[in-house]
Amino acid sequence: MSSTFAAVDMTVRMAVHGWLILELSNDSEFWIGIYALLLGIGQFFFSSLAGTLADRFQRRNLLIIEGTMSTSIALLMTVTIYFEVLDLWMALAVAFVIGCLRATRFTVINRFIYDIVGSQRLVNGVSLWRISTTPMMIGGAMLAGALIEWAGIWAAYALITISLAISLPFLSLIHVTGSIDPSSGHLLRQTIEGLKYTSRNPSLRVLFTVSVVMEMLGFAFLVMVPVMAKNVLEVDALGMGFLQAGIGTGMFIGTLFMATKGDSLNKPRIVFLNALGAGITLIAFAFSRSLPLSVFLAGAVMAFLNAYDLTLGVLIQLVSPPNMRGRAVSLHSLAISFTAVGGFIMGGLGSIVGVPIMIATGGTGIILNTLFRRRAILTIHEYNQHTETFLDKSITAKDNTDHD
Repeated sequence: MSSTFAAVDMTVRMAVHGWLILELSNDSEFWIGIYALLLGIGQFFFSSLAGTLADRFQRRNLLIIEGTMSTSIALLMTVTIYFEVLDLWMALAVAFVIGCLRATRFTVINRFIYDIVGSQRLVNGVSLWRISTTPMMIGGAMLAGALIEWAGIWAAYALITISLAISLPFLSLIHVTGSIDPSSGHLLRQTIEGLKYTSRNPSLRVLFTVSVVMEMLGFAFLVMVPVMAKNVLEVDALGMGFLQAGIGTGMFIGTLFMATKGDSLNKPRIVFLNALGAGITLIAFAFSRSLPLSVFLAGAVMAFLNAYDLTLGVLIQLVSPPNMRGRAVSLHSLAISFTAVGGFIMGGLGSIVGVPIMIATGGTGIILNTLFRRRAILTIHEYNQHTETFLDKSITAKDNTDHD
């Protein structure tokens, strides 16, 4: 239940804040790019520290602190927008803070899921978490769009505030305690140690570099959804809500598939195939000029992206030793921060050549990169907790049975 209400902090707040930036900047794609950049910079700089915190402290307590801060900021946004005292520079500054908090939530909750379900059901656990987020991503997105149209952006932010506040009490009902790193060393030193370890791990290097490309060229399309709705499809905020609902539906379908099949399938192959599918459907979405078709294609893009991303996030934990899992997961959050770079480029160049052209270019880049990295992806190594060695799952069918 906590994740269901807290999910408003994902694509819904991203879209609402993007719409706010458009209104404050006279529909400028450039400032949308700046917004994405600041969001990503916050996530980039805080990701590694968030991983260290997730290894060192109880994850539930960290989520409560993050949720309280996110709720407070959403309330502040509601009040300042309602009284019309919010300027563009203020909204951009808030984007940086949101990025820091998103890095914390993403890293800690993924590590917390491992505490709850363990390694053998990690795909199912992550899938259940993502399924729990879809009601807000679908219904919340449509409601936020309607509130913007009927009352104003302040009302959408009021919805975000209430939803985040409701999510907090449910966290206190969770009494799972996971292993933590008892080291009393300096947080910065532990963070650096984690970065050094991940740089020496070949499987983590492959997963991280593939993820950076997918974030820059693929997930960056989420930042451009308000632009596609308002400037390309020429629909109102309710139309943007339908696009966001399509994205939420696609996420649900992709997650449902992974929940039923993910732990029994070859995970590196799932990463490869879904990355290809995301690139193809992204190109189609870029050139759609029909709202119903765009809703469908946005959902298809998100279904592929979510199945890819879920599996990659699980692999990042499975290739890492227990005391490094939080810091390994922070790599995923670090890669997600590169969505900002993609959003900045799409917004900046999109104001010159058009956002649809930039989105289609991103889809093409994903296809080429995935094909080029095919062998590296399909030979990902998993960490064996009993022998503390890395095993290549593709060697024998027995390996696949033992570890999946």
